[in-house]
Amino acid sequence: MTPLFTDTYRSSTGPSRGATVRRENKKVEVPQKVLRCIWDEQLIRTEGLFTCGGEAMEILFPGHWNFGPGPDFKNAAIKVNGKTLEGDVAIHVYRPSASRSGGDFGNVILNVYLWEDKTAPPAAKSEGPPFELELRGRLTRGILELSETIDFDSYPVLTQYAYGRCHKPLARLTAEKLTRLLEAAGDARVQVKMERFLDRVLAAGYEQAFYEGVAEALGYPANKKPFQALARALPLSRLWPLIPAGAGDAEKTLLLEAVLLGTAGLIDFASPGEGPLPVEDQKYFGKIRALWKGVQGRVPESPLTRKDWKFSGMRPANFPYRRIAALATLLVRHQEAGLFGAFTGALEAATAEPGNQGFSTKTANRLSDFFCTEGAGYFTEHYTPGGRKLAKPQKLVGPARSREVVVNIAVPIGLIFARASHSQSLEAALNWLLSSGKRTSDNQLMRFMRHYIFADNAQMLKVIQSDKHTQGLIQVYQDHCTQNENNCLGCTFPDVINGKFS
Repeated sequence: MTPLFTDTYRSSTGPSRGATVRRENKKVEVPQKVLRCIWDEQLIRTEGLFTCGGEAMEILFPGHWNFGPGPDFKNAAIKVNGKTLEGDVAIHVYRPSASRSGGDFGNVILNVYLWEDKTAPPAAKSEGPPFELELRGRLTRGILELSETIDFDSYPVLTQYAYGRCHKPLARLTAEKLTRLLEAAGDARVQVKMERFLDRVLAAGYEQAFYEGVAEALGYPANKKPFQALARALPLSRLWPLIPAGAGDAEKTLLLEAVLLGTAGLIDFASPGEGPLPVEDQKYFGKIRALWKGVQGRVPESPLTRKDWKFSGMRPANFPYRRIAALATLLVRHQEAGLFGAFTGALEAATAEPGNQGFSTKTANRLSDFFCTEGAGYFTEHYTPGGRKLAKPQKLVGPARSREVVVNIAVPIGLIFARASHSQSLEAALNWLLSSGKRTSDNQLMRFMRHYIFADNAQMLKVIQSDKHTQGLIQVYQDHCTQNENNCLGCTFPDVINGKFS
């Protein structure tokens, strides 16, 4: 069987990953990108902080992520022995044997590294910048655990510089060759996601892994981790036995809402900045609490509390209450076949018509909306508990979020199944779905890539026609723009373009 998701691009780049342990020598390998993310999020215990030379130090501002040549972070601010310094920060895995100075590195005030290099001379007390800071023993958690929790797709906060070195070789490609490059990179991104889900599929099965993935995607980005923890704390094997025999869909959905909200630690129904629930809402929530109380003793103990969930900085329409209600609705809607079985069944049925007539824009749109959730419960008419009733019911999951679930969860897990079952027809359907014409994402990362590697060239941008192309751009960004010490001058992507696609 010839795979439709190729490794043409990936064979030239290798995997993009976080910290790993080499099996042959059990040595921890930490890409510099992981340390940049740790510094950016300040996942460091900063109390009683001292430089390697023994100077008392305080981090006032970590700096802006640098996408040009030079230090990793620009315009940082630190306080050393009570004196405030402003300048740049350079990040290293090992302590450099000699600090770079002059040119782009002339304004470095701090060299940050994870481990001491035994070949480097010992750090001495410094009379002035650049100072040195070792992160070993200062991280909030172990390096491997931190690497697992970092959401690399959200990095970094981008700034616009001149066009990248890859722009000129990309501009020389024909539209056909540029399309082939983006599709190959899009294939690589699917394969990266497959690897991420494979262990969970093997350990828990397709349905449980899919349920966890869908839950995670519903929480993306701010509540991605607690949603994943929720699906693991309340696995399907413990969830479905709670449903009484003969219950109707509305009763099932309400009970699942209660169980999920209770397990999530959100059963108090408090919403940030809001007072007590209005009288007219108390009957509904009283019923939810009563349902939870009735099954709580049969539900696994959960580590989640309200403090694990984020509300600030997001639209109320995306609050976890509504996403949990959506998850309950989806589970009940597809209880008979299971979420994963229902999706793959719908895909195979839609594309099984004679002559592949099922491969149509109409079918693609229908499958892209597979996770759209309207429902008829309380949270279709309210954004928050006790909040103002909406003028008309709103979908709990709209077309854009549904499409994201399809691209990021359904396609990679579906491809694991297709490859395991040797189903080339299913692989072809998944490839077609990812490649189908759809308005591509418009976010900060995509705006940066359109500017940085395409120079906002209208003719080049016309090539971006599908989710596979968009995913390809994201993979290029992960493999190259955030690697090589964040320095475009050392990037290997122009060599990949010239060697594989020109």
